[in-house]
Amino acid sequence: MHNPILLMAQEGGQGNHGLIYKVHAARRMTSVRQASYPTALNPVCGRGTDRGFSLIELVVVVLVIGILGAIAMPSYNAYLIRANKAAAKAVLMEVASRQEQYVMKAGAYSNTYTVANCVFGELGYTVPTEVCTKFDFALNAGNNTASTVVALQGLPIFTVSASGKAGTIQEGNPAAGASTELSINQFGLKLPVTEW
Repeated sequence: MHNPILLMAQEGGQGNHGLIYKVHAARRMTSVRQASYPTALNPVCGRGTDRGFSLIELVVVVLVIGILGAIAMPSYNAYLIRANKAAAKAVLMEVASRQEQYVMKAGAYSNTYTVANCVFGELGYTVPTEVCTKFDFALNAGNNTASTVVALQGLPIFTVSASGKAGTIQEGNPAAGASTELSINQFGLKLPVTEW
């Protein structure tokens, strides 16, 4: 594109009319050229560019997050309770298995369990920490003296049980799925039956 001022200087003295005409023509060409660009390329200015979120938009977002949280949290808690119960059942099954091995060697079931560090001493088994922090375990072993069946009297017996610790998610009420006491004995009887 030619510079209109430069063109005037090259053409020489055409008078003021030629100079004014050429300057106006150059301005018209500039305004026509700007108008031909799409508006998306023009810089956006004004009040709308610095605008943030409105209060209504923030309230709606918080409300949606709250509704999703109210739906998701009970499901997540139920999942955690089921997973923790499964881990406690695995511990009970492991202890029962080790008791059967121990009775073959010693002629009686082990009755040693240290609550403080979750160790079944004579069985050589330590409860995993993540299970020990959520459940209290108890081990009772001895000889059967209460049976009315003569053949069972004097036989070694044991019961190992797990119940939810106070202050954990497992302590909650059974209606919400939190644990009642889980147990297994020398016959492999798992109680309560509905939980196994």
